[in-house]
Amino acid sequence: MTSSHTTPPDLASARARNESTWRASAVALYAGDIDEFLAHWSAEPRYAVAYPVEGFPSVVEGREQLRVLFSGFAAAAARIDVTDVRVHQTDDPDVVFVEEHMTAQLHGGMRYQNDMVIRVTFRDGLIHDMFEYYGQAAHQRLADTVLAAAQAS
Repeated sequence: MTSSHTTPPDLASARARNESTWRASAVALYAGDIDEFLAHWSAEPRYAVAYPVEGFPSVVEGREQLRVLFSGFAAAAARIDVTDVRVHQTDDPDVVFVEEHMTAQLHGGMRYQNDMVIRVTFRDGLIHDMFEYYGQAAHQRLADTVLAAAQAS
């Protein structure tokens, strides 16, 4: 009789690695350092949203598209605060769910607040794919404000 035994993934180590990468990427984004933000992403990243809003693409693929999308948000924000961050490691060592509350003070005076849940898939220790759920009405107001500011400049 043969026995096949596979070693379960070390989920504690995976969670620590994934959370560290997530936090480093987030800190860079909130500081407006898009190059550092992208350093935590794979060579062929993908970002998608569950609830598309007018003016923002529902799917962004590739580093340059990510740079354009997130640079616009970082440039529009005078300050970004994220609280209540909870990282939930799944049984797959490369997949976590992140919950967070974001508050951003935009340069034009608007205050953006939203609760988010994000499925994040890692590849080789880097963020490879994000699928984001957020409050759609608040995100539409953000899109309208960011796009108006971009058109004015």
